[in-house]
Parts: sequence; C-alpha cells; structure tokens
Amino acid sequence: MDVKKLLKSKKAAAITATLATASVLYLVLRLIIPDYHPISLLMSYISDYYLNISLKLSLTLIKWFGYFSLFPDHISDIGQTFLIFFTPSVRYKKMVLIVLTFIWLTKAPTKRKTSFSLLVLLVHFTAVTFYNCVGLSCTQLSDPELVFSVPDTAASFTLFTCLVFWFKINSQSINNVLLKLKIDINGLKSKIIALTVIIYIYIIINQFVFAYFSFSGWVNFLFIPAQKILSVFGYDAIVNSTYLIGNNGTIYMAKFCLGIKTMYLFASIVYLTGRKNITRWLYIFAGLVFINFFNILRFVFLFIHIQKHGDYTLAMDLHDLYNLILYSIVFILWVFWFEKYSDIIPEKTKIAH
Repeated sequence: MDVKKLLKSKKAAAITATLATASVLYLVLRLIIPDYHPISLLMSYISDYYLNISLKLSLTLIKWFGYFSLFPDHISDIGQTFLIFFTPSVRYKKMVLIVLTFIWLTKAPTKRKTSFSLLVLLVHFTAVTFYNCVGLSCTQLSDPELVFSVPDTAASFTLFTCLVFWFKINSQSINNVLLKLKIDINGLKSKIIALTVIIYIYIIINQFVFAYFSFSGWVNFLFIPAQKILSVFGYDAIVNSTYLIGNNGTIYMAKFCLGIKTMYLFASIVYLTGRKNITRWLYIFAGLVFINFFNILRFVFLFIHIQKHGDYTLAMDLHDLYNLILYSIVFILWVFWFEKYSDIIPEKTKIAH
C-alpha cells in the first residue's frame, strides 16, 4: 500500500469527515453561543465557583505550611471573601476535556465511566489547587516560570496517566472497536508502549525543559556557522550568546524558535512507523541535521535582509515564511519516509530462484 492509496482509503475519508464535522460544529457553536449567552454565562459561573473552591483550599494549605505571611496585604476575611494579587484561572481544561471525551466514547459500563470521570475531575481539582498553592506562595518571585513548571508538569503527567490507565482497563473493548474499523490491532499493540513513552517525554520537554533551560548553547552553536557563511558574503557579524549582531541590526533567537517541538514530532513519527533496524535511526539523524542546517540558512537570510533594509516588520514576515517552509520540508520528509522505508508499506518478498 502506498501513501496515495492510504489517503484515498475509506478510513482516511471517514477521519477527514469526522474532523470536518467537528470543526463545523465548533464554529457554529461559537457563533450561536456568544459570551453573553445564558449557556456561556452558566459555564462561566460554574468555572468561577470551581476556581473559588480551589482557591479557598489553596489558602488553607499554604496557611498550614506557613506561607500566609508572604501576602497579608492582598487578602481579607480568610475563609469568606478574599482579594488575591495572584488571579489564576481554571487550568488544564482542554486536557481534562480530552480525557473525559475519550472515556465516554469508549464502550464500557456507565457506572465505570461515571466513577472514572469523577476520579479524573478529582485529579484535575487537585492539580488546579496545587498550581494555585504554588502561585500564591511565589507571588514575590521575579521569574515564577521555573516554579510554575513543576505543577504544570505534574498535572499533565497525572491526567495523561489517567488516560493510559483507562485505556488499559478497557483495552478489550477498544480493540473490538478497532477490529470493526478494520484497523491492524497487532501493529498498534507493538507501538502503544512506545507512543506512551513519547508523549511522556513530550510533556517533560514542553512543560519542564523549556522552563528550566535557555538553550543558549544550542543557539550559539547554530549562530557560529551562520557567522562563517555571512563572512563569505562580506557581512560582518558578532555572535554574543543568543544574539547575532550586525552593523545595521541584530537577530535575537528565542528558545521557542529553534523548532525543537517540530523536530521531536518528526523524529517521533519516523520512530513509530519504522521497522526495527538502523534505517530509522539514520533517517532521524539525517532529518534533524537537515532541519538544523535549514535553520542556519534562515539566520543568514534574515541577517542579510536586516543589514540591507533594516526593516524589522518584513524580517518577521520572513520568519513566518521560514516556519511554513520548515513544515513543508518536514511533510516532504515524512512522505518520502512513508513511501520508501515505513513499516506501513509491506516489505517486498524475495523471489526464490
């Protein structure tokens, strides 16, 4: 089976139709239920009440642990009405909604769905309260991002673990549904552990690593070859940590613009769809090298543009253009991988002579 046939299959058509229907329903609901609609007001009231309970519990907990003295000016009438400098919102709503949706779409006893949904909501409430405790205790920190990464990582880990556990206890029911859809269960079973580990690693990268590391060394490593290429074209550039400095403008490289998540997604897809041989590792390595080389070329083109025109706005447009080109390159690498090396393509049987 090649990629063209896969895209034209009934499975692909069904998935596309489902996603399109969900998108249309979402847009319609957004149009017919504005913010001042009674339903929106009711949901907002429930959300505020939910958060209010969490905040009261958070205040009680931090008082027990001796952090109450940090912000006495921001609170009045503890236990009844209180004013807080730190004004959070209900977090992790999308994540818990995904977990609950998966639970109720699974063919399982209603009692089990209800009890597990309550468990997930309890986990969510605990995660929100933990986040609020950290926030209330750290209002005086100059850089609270490092501290907030701890409850964020813990919440994402715990909620995803709930999803994994639900899949585990309902694996037979889910497998029966996949069989009816004519989806290869054996292939999925061999990859479910790898997929779970990949998602856990992504949570660590997204919630924890990005908060604690600046990646200035990586940026510096990419800026140096860009500087060498620029010198060949007659442009003077100075590398200073995350800055590429020129006579008529400077490029600052933030860690979020390195494309780390895109590279991780590329490597994950290749790993999950690859056979157990060295080919997938070589392809991942080559792909990551190519993406980083393209990143270096981006610095070169942006730097030359700034030195010639000094137009920061257009430089940002070129930055967005780079992202589109990068996504296109990753897509092409995936297509080539699926066509030539992926395990979704049956291995050619050797003809005996």
